[in-house]
Amino acid sequence: MLTYLASTVFFYFTYYGLDEYAPQYFPDTTAIVTKKYRICNAVKSGTLALLCIPGTQFLYQLTFTPELVQPDTLNMIGAIYTATDAAALIYNPNCHTSTLIHHCVVQLFYYYCWFMEFNMNQGASRGIGIYCILSSYAYLVNGRLALRFTPYKQLEHVVNEMSIFIYITSCMINWIIQTYLVFGGLSMHLIERIVYLATLGMTINDDIFLIAFLRKIDNKKPIENSSIKKV
Repeated sequence: MLTYLASTVFFYFTYYGLDEYAPQYFPDTTAIVTKKYRICNAVKSGTLALLCIPGTQFLYQLTFTPELVQPDTLNMIGAIYTATDAAALIYNPNCHTSTLIHHCVVQLFYYYCWFMEFNMNQGASRGIGIYCILSSYAYLVNGRLALRFTPYKQLEHVVNEMSIFIYITSCMINWIIQTYLVFGGLSMHLIERIVYLATLGMTINDDIFLIAFLRKIDNKKPIENSSIKKV
């Protein structure tokens, strides 16, 4: 929990520092795509990209040999992942409802894993860990959102196409694994299974919403009433 709290403070001051000392790199474009919006997405994209490095090893272990997982290291990965959303909730609370729910569910997932002491053999911790790591591979999506309505239209287009492919692929793999785990692959009580399935549904809803948005995104001009918010 200490890592989570320290990381939340670190990311909040990172957001604030970029806002204060490098605003020229994160211009306001619309009422939706603001400086804070760009900063949160850019920082989260870079953080998730770094988490993919240790996450790959743990993804294999979580999927096939959960008994070999080191709880302390997994705690650190989860804490950093969760802290990006926790800091964003404080720094940039004006976000889309589905994203707000997503951020809150991520916090609850971490609190649950911490309460369970990151035990991969009981409860939903194993499923949450897999979901977290696979979601990190879609870090390019946050980078894409940070580039919205910039002068670099060709770069926007290339990054958009790449992020859609990666996002859909990681989601499909994630959903297949989660389906197996929820309906028999995890050792937990029925009520616990139902609650986990419901919270998964909330995060999946945000994923589907964002995939649909990326497929329709307009690179030519700002859309003032667009409501998409990833972080």
